[in-house]
Amino acid sequence: MTTQLRGAVIGYGGAFNMGMQHAKQMTKNGIAFAAACDLDPARAAQAKQDFPDIDVYTNPDELLARGDIDLVTVITPHNTHADLGKRILASGKHAILEKPMCITAEEGYEMTQLARAQGKMLSVYHNRRWDGWYLTLKDLMAKGIIGDIFQIEMAFGSYGRPLTWWRSDKAISGGALYDWGAHLVDYALGVVPGGIRSVRGVVHNLLWHEFTNEDHVDSRIYMENGATIDVTISSLTHAAKPHIRVQGTKGGIVDANIFDGKLTLYTDLNGVRVETEVQTMKDQGEKYYENVADHLYRGAPLIVTAESALRNIAVIETTERSAAAGQELPVPYEELHK
Repeated sequence: MTTQLRGAVIGYGGAFNMGMQHAKQMTKNGIAFAAACDLDPARAAQAKQDFPDIDVYTNPDELLARGDIDLVTVITPHNTHADLGKRILASGKHAILEKPMCITAEEGYEMTQLARAQGKMLSVYHNRRWDGWYLTLKDLMAKGIIGDIFQIEMAFGSYGRPLTWWRSDKAISGGALYDWGAHLVDYALGVVPGGIRSVRGVVHNLLWHEFTNEDHVDSRIYMENGATIDVTISSLTHAAKPHIRVQGTKGGIVDANIFDGKLTLYTDLNGVRVETEVQTMKDQGEKYYENVADHLYRGAPLIVTAESALRNIAVIETTERSAAAGQELPVPYEELHK
């Protein structure tokens, strides 16, 4: 492809200023930022103020009717991702969805199939695959220092009343596991090879009854190679666990705080137990759009595929179904990864 792609965003809300972030990343990687849509006229006006040369809309259908837009990124509440994603793909455009991909695995599968039928790219903004600590872990694995991973524990949370906004509303957010849990599941499945055998979920609603999200969610993922992955999201945690603990046959990693730029490596050196601090690489989240541009312009492999993002949703949804059923359950659409 030699002509310049033209991109747009649906959702220019003020939270975290994500609309501007996506727009700048598009532009930096050779995709012209051409339009923004937000249901709130004030936010649409803000987009126009930030980027005077773009067109702005308050109706997604008007944006999607344009034939000169090639790529649309969705930055809206979780429960709107599937509908907007399907509308974008049906209009003949490439689609990027903010994480999580959607709420249900069936929605994710429908979008994946539609993207294939339309011959369009569908990806999810899992830019945390380029977090410095994660890149460092993968580098240590590639150097043989960790060995074969047989256990990963990932936790995010504290003790405190959740924020009063849509992310605390299960009907909109999908539940407590769909925010940071989507990152944690994605991290783990990116370093443990092979298929998923089953998932066992445990859910607690004990204290914050004014919110519909769960207070505490545990997801245990059983891999076909025997490894286990434990993901915890909680607003009931008095005694916090390390954010990350990775156990391998040759070494282990503990990252008490994934934002502090260091992790602790435990290993054995010629029979001597070694504990050492490792400085992590720099965060490189901007490489997400770099890869998207390489894929669309030059045919490079897409790193965050729709299938990999769908797998995260299937695990998260199965966690809740397992908790309700009181037993381990298989993960739907897992055959897409075999």
